[in-house]
Amino acid sequence: MGLHSQRPNLRGDELPPDVLAQRLTYAGFVLVAYELVKSMIVGPIKIFYADTTFGAGMPFTTYAEDVRARHKNEFEACLLYLRDFMEALDADDVSTIQALREHRNDLAHALARKLPSLDLSEYSALWEKVDRAIFRLSNHRAYIEIGADPEFRGIDWASAKGGEYLLFEQVVGSMKHLNEQIDASMHSRPDRPSLLD
Repeated sequence: MGLHSQRPNLRGDELPPDVLAQRLTYAGFVLVAYELVKSMIVGPIKIFYADTTFGAGMPFTTYAEDVRARHKNEFEACLLYLRDFMEALDADDVSTIQALREHRNDLAHALARKLPSLDLSEYSALWEKVDRAIFRLSNHRAYIEIGADPEFRGIDWASAKGGEYLLFEQVVGSMKHLNEQIDASMHSRPDRPSLLD
């Protein structure tokens, strides 16, 4: 999934409505992607440990010991748990999620200032990695939730998409559709590339 830039050096009051709409839509896309990632990290791990006592010989102890002891920041501790203990993520996935969080925070806290110069092509490589990380998290969650159920034997877990990833694909599809509509309405302006290709 590629992202493209549009007129990066315009002042805010010079932004054509279609460019402003694309940049605002992109900001919304960043927020949705981050919230999807976040929803698959801290909450499910806390729920897994909630009100559970693990027996002797089990690989799990408590949330405090298995997760929180890994880092003072809960989100970071959960990422390390998913990487080191559950092996659901690798180091690249963790770096990608941290880069997405940084990008989200940057946009969320400085959107008005960034709109005139937001260069979407800067983030093409990030989105390819985000796609992989969201798939891996979603795939892991689906396996944890239903993988042991005999009814689901025979599923190719290496390619199974969880609900969060299906939602992410739907959002990406909507972004592409929106771009096609904007591109069609602006057919007389060939200098403006689409947001996602």
